[in-house]
Amino acid sequence: MLAGTALLMSFIVGLSVLAVIAGLRSITAPGETSEQLEQFLGGTAGASITLRELEMRASFYERAIKPVGAALVHTLGRMAPQSNISELQRKLETAGLAASMNVVDFLGLKILLGSVLAVLTAVLVLLRSGSIPMSIGATLLLGFLGFYLPNLWLMSRMNARQTEIVRALPDALDMMSICVNAGLGLQGAMQTVCENWDNALVDEFTRVLAEIRLGRSALESMENMGKRTGVKEVMSFVLALSMAHRLGISIAKVLPIQAEQMRIARRQKAEETARQASIKMLFPLVFLIFPAMFAVILGPAIPQIYYTFGSL
Repeated sequence: MLAGTALLMSFIVGLSVLAVIAGLRSITAPGETSEQLEQFLGGTAGASITLRELEMRASFYERAIKPVGAALVHTLGRMAPQSNISELQRKLETAGLAASMNVVDFLGLKILLGSVLAVLTAVLVLLRSGSIPMSIGATLLLGFLGFYLPNLWLMSRMNARQTEIVRALPDALDMMSICVNAGLGLQGAMQTVCENWDNALVDEFTRVLAEIRLGRSALESMENMGKRTGVKEVMSFVLALSMAHRLGISIAKVLPIQAEQMRIARRQKAEETARQASIKMLFPLVFLIFPAMFAVILGPAIPQIYYTFGSL
């Protein structure tokens, strides 16, 4: 009975791992479909390639395993509660993952990862100890951990991307100020920054320019960028541009002031972090370093003190 249960769980774990790999590869490789379409439409001169032949050129993984895994991830994502969909979508946009992963895919990966860890833990505990209560407890613990780990990964991506934007913004504003003084407009200055740099801020500028080309106003696109990034410095910059546009102030005067203010704010934040270092060092100093120092200093004297007071 135990061997049959372990075999069934092992089979489920194998299918789950294949589904996770398929889902991750489908998310991290979004350009494969366009490459295949380009190959199908372009091809070689005079060659007639049918869609069936193009599909058969792909590997077994691309034709069979990958679609099943993507469908499983999407289906599991639809089973999740819909209450925090908008908030999760905003977090994905802040982390820069909205183009390659939607909310349903992310929720599906959470459920799938939690299920894989839960089943794998149950199999290992049953094979090692055979205790069903211990297996249930470990399964629930690891299942919850697997369900929560993608949230930690998403938060780390959000913080890293926001930090990158904050660091790049003052220098980008300086370059935009030079471009505006040279005669370019705001869109031309942003385009120049996009052509010379490659970071998270450039990705946001590229999206703003694309929205403007599609007919959206520049201020509305910039406001969307501020909401999307969740960075206070970007929101302050967008607000300054909006006020300058409404009051008729030249952008060339606004950009240097904004760049200098952001450098001051960045310097103040660094000083605040440095002042917090002493407080953060207090816990390891009291609970880790001081006991070791006391043991080294007072250790040799403890036997002598014991014999002295013991003789009394």
